[in-house]
Amino acid sequence: MTFDMNAAWSRAMVLARENFSLLTVIAGIFLLLPTVAIYLILPDMATLADPTANPDMTPEQMVEMFAPVLGWLFPIMLIQFVGYNAMVGLMGSSRPTVGQALGIGVKAMPSIIAAFVIFMVVYMLASIIVVIPVSILTAVTGAAAIGALAPIMILAVAIFLATRLSLTMPVVLIEATLNPFKAMKRSWDLTGPQQWRVMGFWAILVVAYIVILLLVSGLLGLIAAMAGGGLASGLILGLSNGAMAVVVGIGQCALAVSIYNQLAGPNDAEAAATFD
Repeated sequence: MTFDMNAAWSRAMVLARENFSLLTVIAGIFLLLPTVAIYLILPDMATLADPTANPDMTPEQMVEMFAPVLGWLFPIMLIQFVGYNAMVGLMGSSRPTVGQALGIGVKAMPSIIAAFVIFMVVYMLASIIVVIPVSILTAVTGAAAIGALAPIMILAVAIFLATRLSLTMPVVLIEATLNPFKAMKRSWDLTGPQQWRVMGFWAILVVAYIVILLLVSGLLGLIAAMAGGGLASGLILGLSNGAMAVVVGIGQCALAVSIYNQLAGPNDAEAAATFD
């Protein structure tokens, strides 16, 4: 079976539209509110979000400003993961209630966190394997151009791994595969035959997202600057970035479920219903 990008997009939009009110509630609680909170709690978030706003800032100042963010990063990431899990579970074939979806999302947290840690470890090891021969070749030949290939190759490794493991969350939530290794192996197997088409699909979406993000962020940064510093600026940036997180989060979860459904095919219940 060939992965159909148009069908994946269309199905994702249907999933988002059919569950929009419930998805908005979940995303509002787990994505919007934490984003607003961190902008209000940490006034320097506006500068960190757009370092070009203060071109005179030194790297040391950036590190000093980023230090307080690290303390909030992990708990906020956990909260957002629960939201992503719940939205994916809500759009699964079992059609749970919001309460059930939240319960499933919380239950899946250890598996998702473990999968994320495994992904980072694999990514770092793969990057080292890629960089070492490039570094040796650069040292032997003295060609700086070869060394410049290292960041590109590291990025390519990240994109490849992210594509192959992009269905881990739907596998955990929809198939109830709580073993992170099995879930990642299942995602690897599902995306394998269509890896380049799936990669191209995600690449198109990411590029479009980056372009839109740059345009919107520039406009919102200007509005926030006009509002001055302090609470007003933080509230504007928090609400706007939180709203973007809601839209992107719903879309990303719907797309992941749609791609999973297409590559995994109908489950036993759906297949049986087809013949009833």
